[in-house]
Amino acid sequence: MVALHAKLPPTPRLLPPAPPSHATPTTAASAAVNARIAELPDVVLDCKRLDALMKSGRLADALDLFDRMPRKNVVAWTSAISGCTRNGRPEDAAAMFAGMLESGVTPNDFACNAALAACAAAGALGLGEQVHSLAVRAGFAGDAWIGTCLIELYARCGSLRAAEEVFRRMESPDVVGYTSLVSALCRDGEFAQAVEVLCQMMRQGLQPNEHTVTSILAACPRGLGEQIHGYMVKAMGLQSVYASSALIDLYSRNGDSDMAKLVFQKLDSKNVVSWCSMMQLCVRDGRLEDALRVFSEMISEGVEPNEFAFSIALGACGSVGLGRQIHCSAIKRGLMTDIRVSNALLSMYGRSGLADELEAVLDKIDNPDLVSWTAAISANFQNGFAEKAVALLSNMHSQGFTPNDYAFSSGLSSCADLALLDQGRQFHCLALKLGCDSKICTGNALVNMYSKCGQIESARLAFDVMNLHDVTSWNSLIHGFAQHGDANMALEVFSEMCSSGFKPDDSTFLGVLVGCNHAGLVKEGEIFFRLMIDQYGIMPTPSHYACMIDMLGRNGRFDEALGMIEKMPFEPDALIWKTLLASCKLYRNLDMGKLAADKLMELSERDSASYVLMSNIYAMHGEWQDAGKLRQRMDEVGVKKEAGESWIEVKNEVHAFVARDTSHPDSASIYQMLAELVDVMQDTDLDVHVQVL
Repeated sequence: MVALHAKLPPTPRLLPPAPPSHATPTTAASAAVNARIAELPDVVLDCKRLDALMKSGRLADALDLFDRMPRKNVVAWTSAISGCTRNGRPEDAAAMFAGMLESGVTPNDFACNAALAACAAAGALGLGEQVHSLAVRAGFAGDAWIGTCLIELYARCGSLRAAEEVFRRMESPDVVGYTSLVSALCRDGEFAQAVEVLCQMMRQGLQPNEHTVTSILAACPRGLGEQIHGYMVKAMGLQSVYASSALIDLYSRNGDSDMAKLVFQKLDSKNVVSWCSMMQLCVRDGRLEDALRVFSEMISEGVEPNEFAFSIALGACGSVGLGRQIHCSAIKRGLMTDIRVSNALLSMYGRSGLADELEAVLDKIDNPDLVSWTAAISANFQNGFAEKAVALLSNMHSQGFTPNDYAFSSGLSSCADLALLDQGRQFHCLALKLGCDSKICTGNALVNMYSKCGQIESARLAFDVMNLHDVTSWNSLIHGFAQHGDANMALEVFSEMCSSGFKPDDSTFLGVLVGCNHAGLVKEGEIFFRLMIDQYGIMPTPSHYACMIDMLGRNGRFDEALGMIEKMPFEPDALIWKTLLASCKLYRNLDMGKLAADKLMELSERDSASYVLMSNIYAMHGEWQDAGKLRQRMDEVGVKKEAGESWIEVKNEVHAFVARDTSHPDSASIYQMLAELVDVMQDTDLDVHVQVL
């Protein structure tokens, strides 16, 4: 926060000082006037140039000109302060106001307005209070515009009561003053009081303008919105673009697309705000193609799309080709420096699975914000780049950003997929420190992470400390116990879930069936399978059927498993036949195995697992010729069994490897250590054997 250490300079003398004794009064006065006239054109010209540069967004050039100005009057200082705020540098604007006072320039009402606007934008309440005090001492407190700026300052900084007090002390608040208070009350959720102020304004004989109406419409319910709509028809003729855009948004929020379209169509002049409102309406209704059509129509009508229009269009874009076209259009219009457009691009490329393009966009953002980091982390996780997601979350925190619930969720889920227990614990500690561990998204991810990393007790603890649970929370815990083979705990959690008033979904029953399968509880599995259909009306998915078929197959009940496959309401996929084939290998069922293998190869001829499983079944029965033919067919089709990959985390770095891998830079020393371990194991085995003998 910038402090105003400079004192208010004394009131300047309006008359020139007394002339020296050797000069006549006329001569001295004429010299002073001539000097002022000589410097006036330069100061005025510099001020005009400064203002033009600020308004055109050339902040660096404007500040360079300001620094080179030999004399800076109050107009120059005010232009610089306003320009810095307008160009997103309110902290610098506030510091510049303090510099103006220290330089001895007396602020006028415009300078105080500019300083208050800077403080409001920067959220600098303490500094704004000092400017307020200065304005009172300078005699500007009764100025209506100063009062309006003060209302905005206190409202933006969360001191609504102070804003109301400023309003009460205003001698004759005008429409702008009333509008500022109405907007502040609406933003703070005090809508009833905002309506009361609006009524007070109209009793004073002041008619609401388009900004007043817009503020109310942004927060009001449908009934009052329709009354304001009627007032607008009578008083404004529905040709206020901003107020009409707020009307479109009102009807859109309340699901009345037809009225929103009617308001839009009756507008004689449509600006980018009204077009954006229609695009947002289409997005709310799930009509993404219509949103893109509106975007195209806007451009055809000659309306230049802004950063909001591009961000909405990119959010609605489901085609990579069209998304790239919109990206190019944003580059041509110079909008890539806007963080909203960049964030929308990150989300678009993330949805499309284009990780390289996403990374390129992220690298070009000068100052990524919380949304940028979160979008990149989530996109990498969802597209299978878990290592990158973990690295981004760590980098985000090192850059000074505080991860939110969604960033933690994606990061922890990535740790779960990679079984990075130590890294997941570090993220857990950070979430605990920030108070995010008890939130639903982070809590669910913690349960999932600890379950997949083999720490089921920690998963239960993470579940218990959550303030609120949703269906996903219960499902994560049920799946965790099921994967650990603890069917009894999985069923107990299912009972707790139902007792807590939550309705199980298809994922819940899948977890229960997996638990029953792992524990060999076939009868219980059949009961829950029927319960899912009969009581909860949930149609089983291929995953549910695969679990039941695996359960029956592992119990040797192949006829029932095949009967279930034949009665399925959809065609069995590769997962179903592969599950049955695996059970056939377990029981050496050659005939059923041949059937499953043939069906599987029809569906997926290049799936190596089916060839390997069937080959093993042939080998178990001594059918070496058939096993050889199957291997030969694999070679003809070009199917190769992918090597199983393992990985290990050392000092927060993941090292992946396969059998007989030599790609690691330290492979020589790794194999040397492996040989030494083999020797030790052999020696130990010999000692044990001797002791047993």
